[in-house]
Amino acid sequence: MEQLLKLAQHAALEAGKAIMEVYAQPFEVYTKDDNSPVTQADLRASNIIKEILKPTGIPFISEEDLPPDRSQYKRYWLVDPLDGTVEFVNRNGEFTVNIALIDDKQPVLGVIYAPVTNQLWYAVGTHCVCPPLTQQTHAVRPYTVLVSRSHRTPEVDAYINKVLRPAHPDLVIDTQGSSLKFARLAEGSADVYVCYSKTKEWDTAAADAILRTAGGKVLRISDGQPLEYSKEEYPNPPFVAWAANRNPLHCIDS
Repeated sequence: MEQLLKLAQHAALEAGKAIMEVYAQPFEVYTKDDNSPVTQADLRASNIIKEILKPTGIPFISEEDLPPDRSQYKRYWLVDPLDGTVEFVNRNGEFTVNIALIDDKQPVLGVIYAPVTNQLWYAVGTHCVCPPLTQQTHAVRPYTVLVSRSHRTPEVDAYINKVLRPAHPDLVIDTQGSSLKFARLAEGSADVYVCYSKTKEWDTAAADAILRTAGGKVLRISDGQPLEYSKEEYPNPPFVAWAANRNPLHCIDS
């Protein structure tokens, strides 16, 4: 697994270089069939990661490179080559490269790379490395709820007000793009991330592996159970991600 981790780290770094080359100049933005944006950076990064991981012989699934059927894959790479394309287009720097290894429907290895800040988060087995994204710690800050910078929905605010605010009336809400929200939870500079927006398995897999290894949880709002991978379809249900030592608060949809 350590060799697979090193290869995934290398792939993330090389993809990040290509992304920054596109980021540094004018670029076109195209719209996919699901109305989500895509750029040349997404496509270049996906191809680079695929080529670097090819020697492993492990099947490869990327947001930009989906197989007709993955039902026979017990073990495979699950990649979001550019998580936070909206943030990339808006040039706010809050985008990442996400690489996960799924084994028996669970994310067992995760790598997140933020090209703008040159920060790398990763986890495999029981080992997790989470460089600080902020200077805050849980000891000197209020209870912090993270929401998506670009995909916040009314359901998110309803959940915060119904479930979280009664227990933490002085909570603060902070916005963050891409899987950097999970990095904040893993490092302990935030407590919970509420998500009702349309995410896919590749958006969360690498971050889920890292947060789980750091002691956190990613739970479905519908029933309080962990997110599932290798489902028949790729979309995730609404979920709440919790930092380590934060007890899930009635994480059940009414």
